Amino acid sequence: MTSQHHAIDIPFEYRHTCWFCGEPYYDSFGFMPNPNYEHQSEPLLIPSCQECFNCCKGIKVSSLDLLRDKVKEQLHKRYAKHLQIGINWTKEELEDCEFEGKALEGFRESAWMMFEIAKARVNYQGWPVSIDGMPVAGISNAFQFEFDGIRYTGLQHAVKQLALSHGIPQPYLEQVIELVGREKMAYALRFCKTSYGYSEGQIKASIESLKALLAEEAANASVADQSISSDAKREIPLSEIKELILFRTMVSPHAIQWALERGIDTLEKLAQQEEGFFAHFEQDSEMVAFTYFNGLQIYLEHRENDPQWAEYEDPNRDLFASK
Repeated sequence: MTSQHHAIDIPFEYRHTCWFCGEPYYDSFGFMPNPNYEHQSEPLLIPSCQECFNCCKGIKVSSLDLLRDKVKEQLHKRYAKHLQIGINWTKEELEDCEFEGKALEGFRESAWMMFEIAKARVNYQGWPVSIDGMPVAGISNAFQFEFDGIRYTGLQHAVKQLALSHGIPQPYLEQVIELVGREKMAYALRFCKTSYGYSEGQIKASIESLKALLAEEAANASVADQSISSDAKREIPLSEIKELILFRTMVSPHAIQWALERGIDTLEKLAQQEEGFFAHFEQDSEMVAFTYFNGLQIYLEHRENDPQWAEYEDPNRDLFASK
């Protein structure tokens, strides 16, 4: 270690903490970019646990965020079996299972804890990097990809790890993702796992069937859009829509806006446009789409079951009345 260095600022609550994974501090790694595009003159001292410190030693990258990503990828690789516990089990399933023998009983008792520790380490974001109060520029999380509660360094890393975890050929999963889009990772995994096999011929046949299925869905969506009368297609500013909570469920203004602009004011009409709803909101995530849809169902059902509430108490009653 050279005598000249820049120690990054460490907030009080993160003292004795690894910047990479949140584990207890072991030593500070002196990071120098290689290649050094920004002509950094002195190493940055990054607090590290022993495992992350050792990971850093063999890595040559041009920026601190790339160093972080390479360390995260090594942690993913080392703890792949621990992370896979969360794919194959839920906490409740592990607690309820009836394993026999000391080894299996020990697994039941410790498995979920091992999963949560591994998950916390790969998901850990560290704190914003600064030196003497001045932020260090160029550190980005923009390319990270999150799926099923696990954060990956990017889409390619996610595909590699998920293909390995689910026993799917990586090139096959890559082809399916290319067709359905990165926002439909869960759909892509389900499709790959329901394939008849993974031979070259079987994969080719599955890809062709997926293309046909997507083309059919697109055609059906187009017909559904055309079936909406032109006067039902109106633009409603989001600012005019009031958020509300019914039966402890938040009804999103975004979901209400989507329904009003398509003339949807009953559960029957919503059911007819269900595929269109999920196609629209799954661009955010499957969980967002499901949450929005559930809230909208409750809202429309309450309007139908309680007309007096719909007419006098619904904060959006004027928007429905003017449809």
